[in-house]
Amino acid sequence: MRFLKNVFSQLHTFVLWALLSAIFWSWIFTLVTDVSPEKKISVYCYVPSISDVELSARLEEEKPEGIEMVKVRSFEYVMFNVDYIENGDIFIIPESMISEYDELLLDPDGGIKIYDCAEKRGSADSFIGYSDEDYYLFFGANSLHLEDESAKKVAELLIGLD
Repeated sequence: MRFLKNVFSQLHTFVLWALLSAIFWSWIFTLVTDVSPEKKISVYCYVPSISDVELSARLEEEKPEGIEMVKVRSFEYVMFNVDYIENGDIFIIPESMISEYDELLLDPDGGIKIYDCAEKRGSADSFIGYSDEDYYLFFGANSLHLEDESAKKVAELLIGLD
């Protein structure tokens, strides 16, 4: 009985250590599994729903030489850390949001239509849940992969997905 009393009186300490341990090991896992931006293509999608893990895996099957990872993320993922999105390589944005994010885009007027709302058809629509408007693909203004054309190759893969 005394043992249980001691355990319950220290329960808050045990819970605090468990939370700190979980945060620490999550950080370690992220460091071990992530790669530097020079070896990663980042694709950000402003869409209602996305199968980001599956789409990343599909794009990695044919990734360009020198690229170790293709990471597909929703805009919600970077809501609290804008630094990540500023260095994005590829953006998929609805027509209504282009002017809001034009500073992130290499050429805000030169987007490639990736989803046609009138036809209800688009590229990678088995992975990406588009809403009721046209969507465009853009290259990032600060992309590290414009000169080596890795971003272009991943964009072509993305456009070619049904």
